[in-house]
Amino acid sequence: MARQGTDEQATPALPGGTAAVPLHAAPRGLTSAALGVLPGVAGGAVVTAAVALGAGLGAVAALMLQAPAGANAALANLLHAMVGIKALVFAAATALVLLRLRAPATVASLAGYGAGLGLSAGALVWLWGLSGLLVGSALFYGGLVLTYLTAGRDRLLAAAVKRKRPGSA
Repeated sequence: MARQGTDEQATPALPGGTAAVPLHAAPRGLTSAALGVLPGVAGGAVVTAAVALGAGLGAVAALMLQAPAGANAALANLLHAMVGIKALVFAAATALVLLRLRAPATVASLAGYGAGLGLSAGALVWLWGLSGLLVGSALFYGGLVLTYLTAGRDRLLAAAVKRKRPGSA
């Protein structure tokens, strides 16, 4: 039997070790492996790879869709500043998700976080090229909404928020 904590239940010994599952995460007897829970390091790597892939696809889209040739320089500077503000929003959302992924997460949550942030990253790079601004903005905010909806359905989010931080009393 695994050691019981205040928020854990004992799980039967399995070949290869035991795994503790938070009480609110699963019915009795299911282990982390049975739920498809990945450790925090893997979660961060998955989301980082999704953001890099999204940014690469956004760069390809920006290169394929060139900005209008006769664009006013002042307007282009204003639009780049607006994309910079979107980049700050994206950085904050990414930091919050990576902070959450310091704890184990389910595969479904990782897919949602990766898809949402990857879509926003791709749209952000695409918007920097100043082409297809309406579609790019819709994709950017759609990715953020997907990330928000994923966080709302993340069963292990409460456990990640409640867990004791290193150095806290």
